[in-house]
Formats: sequence, C-alpha cells, structure tokens
Amino acid sequence: MNKILSYNTFLLTLAICLTVTFYGCGGDGREAIEGKVTFDGQPLADGQISFLPMPGTKGPTAGAAIKNGEFQIASEGGTFAGKFRVEITATRPSNRKVMDPESGTMINVPQQFIPAIYNQQTQLTAEVISGEKNSFTFELKSR
Repeated sequence: MNKILSYNTFLLTLAICLTVTFYGCGGDGREAIEGKVTFDGQPLADGQISFLPMPGTKGPTAGAAIKNGEFQIASEGGTFAGKFRVEITATRPSNRKVMDPESGTMINVPQQFIPAIYNQQTQLTAEVISGEKNSFTFELKSR
C-alpha cells in the first residue's frame, strides 16, 4: 500500500511539474515584439529601437538592436500590452574628431542621422496586443 501511495504521490508531483513547465509560473504577461525598419526605402543596416509606455500603459520600456532592417524582442524582455512611443536611432561616423581620453588618439564622433521625428521628438507609436503576434513595420524618411 505504501508503494502505491508513493507512486501516486510521484505521479501527482510529476503532473504539477509538467504543468508549471508548459504553462509557466503564471507568466508575467510580457509580449514579444518583432518587425522591420527601413530608411529611405532601404533596410536600416544598424540601429536601435525602443518602445516607451505611453500614459495609461504599464511599463517596462523594451528595446532591441536593429540589424539589416529587422529587430526582435523576446517576451522575457518585451513589454506589457498597451500603447507605446517608438524611438529609432542610428549613428554613423562624422567628420568631427575628438581626443579619446582612454587611448589618447583622435576618433570620429558618431552622428545621429535619423531625423528627430523618429527619436527625440518621435511621432511613431505602436499598440502591443496581448496574445497576438506583435509585428511592426516602420518606414523612415530622411525628409
């Protein structure tokens, strides 16, 4: 009888562990986000994208690198459902040089080339919806 009770306890414990594994520990409700970014019709080679919660939307902020015009944010680093301001930045070397205090050599100062309406003064928004594929395309223009 003890062996049967132990076996039943084992099966119950196994069932609980499998349930937790497949369904998570209540999940935190964060959503994965992915998408594409173009600049003047071409995939943005390298940049950064950030999703900042708008009033009434629960944080956190989420962000990712943009590589070859694409970005992905896994649910673990994603946002909760809601409305977000989207900021996109990208830099390239400028002709301006400054002294690097660590190496003592002259280095090019990076220049932000994405217009401010897509970052500091962004007009971009996105709505992240719970349980859906949150895929966005942002088509940026230099003018």
